[in-house]
Amino acid sequence: MTAHRATLFLTGAAALAVLATPASAQVADDVVLNIMRECARIDDPSARLACYDNNIRAAGANPRTIPGETVVSGSGAVLSGPSGTRATTGREGFGAEDIRGPERFEARPGELQELTARVASVRQVGVGRYVITLQDGAVWRFADSVPSTYRVPREGSEVEINRASLGSFLMRFNNQQSVRVERVQ
Repeated sequence: MTAHRATLFLTGAAALAVLATPASAQVADDVVLNIMRECARIDDPSARLACYDNNIRAAGANPRTIPGETVVSGSGAVLSGPSGTRATTGREGFGAEDIRGPERFEARPGELQELTARVASVRQVGVGRYVITLQDGAVWRFADSVPSTYRVPREGSEVEINRASLGSFLMRFNNQQSVRVERVQ
């Protein structure tokens, strides 16, 4: 009778282990899906692709490559060109100044996390989209459209711009909902 109970116990434990594996896999899939959703919010196509590639690689998969292209290890970059083209690793070579690495998400000492400034001018560039020039000359564009009920800042209005997640910025005006903005100049 004891051997029978031991067999039942082991069979039950094995069944629970099998059932637990898909649940933990589901949790991991949910985490990856949430990260991919955050990547989808990035407007710049190169930065968005790098976000996808880096995060899917961290999840244990390899991003798709096209025959004839070289994946530069560690950077997620794909280089293409004639067979004589030298592949570079790290941050050197053509366009290296535009590489956006993970350190861009870290606060640097002395770097402002928020700014309060006066508006010098506002112009509409689309339905619910505006470009705002601040008195210091900085130009910010609404990354998303705002509803028609949104009260747009006027010349002389004070706005607050804060750093947000994934290198983005949020502008707040007159206690309204924040608007995602991007600096264009």
